[in-house]
Amino acid sequence: MTSLCVNDLLNRLALVAVLACATACAPATPAPQNMAHPVSVTTSRAGPASHTFRVRVLERLPTDRADARGLELAGEVLVENTGRTIRAVTPATGAIRAQQPVPPEPATSGIALTPAGLWHLSAGFAVLHDPGTLAERRRGPASHETWGLCHDGTHLVQSDGTTRLLLRDPDTAALVGEVSVVTREWGTARLGELHCVSVDGDPQAWAVVTGTDWMIRVDLSTGLVTAVADLTAVTVAEQPTGADEVIGGVAGVRGAADELWLTGRHYGHRYRIKLQP
Repeated sequence: MTSLCVNDLLNRLALVAVLACATACAPATPAPQNMAHPVSVTTSRAGPASHTFRVRVLERLPTDRADARGLELAGEVLVENTGRTIRAVTPATGAIRAQQPVPPEPATSGIALTPAGLWHLSAGFAVLHDPGTLAERRRGPASHETWGLCHDGTHLVQSDGTTRLLLRDPDTAALVGEVSVVTREWGTARLGELHCVSVDGDPQAWAVVTGTDWMIRVDLSTGLVTAVADLTAVTVAEQPTGADEVIGGVAGVRGAADELWLTGRHYGHRYRIKLQP
């Protein structure tokens, strides 16, 4: 009897050893691969923005209801693209200091100041202007619609009404790459007017989400949306004149990183606003 018990115990121990070896020695199941969608620069992970801002209106100055399709601070003046002209205006009064005609294309839009000069992009061409006189220096072909334009210190950043931002050479306006903005919240956004900023040394761009009361800030290195701003304080102050009355101009305010100039297509006013958390 004792011999049978011992043999039974040994058999049980052997079975346990075999099962343990089978579990420990089996090859590990390979982890699923992350098949990220390729883009020229990078694709972001979906996720909520880390900061939310509201707008406080500091000044509301009357304008002539021009069809504003781009706004840029150049020295002491604001340069505005009206679709038919590029003009330099005094911020406080709106007085026109210089003005040059541009071809009346329906898609004419976007201006940005670079060390090379003031770039103006449309659906068919890129024109470099003198930032003082606004006279044309040179021009060349350009692809894609232009809904907004800014300079991040390295690239011309162009929006085309989608969730991507195109990157261009600041000296030639040649297309060199793109950034895709991929988030759950803004997956179908139509990005319009742009304003480039630096946040903790990283190039980012505020982009107006056309057809909404919002503006999002995009990290140009990762494509992540790092902040959103509610522009209702500006949009509700305007008396609508048509379906195309949207914010079409965003520019910096000299000496104030958290302040911006805003105007829109056929807006009756230009606004100096402060972004507040």
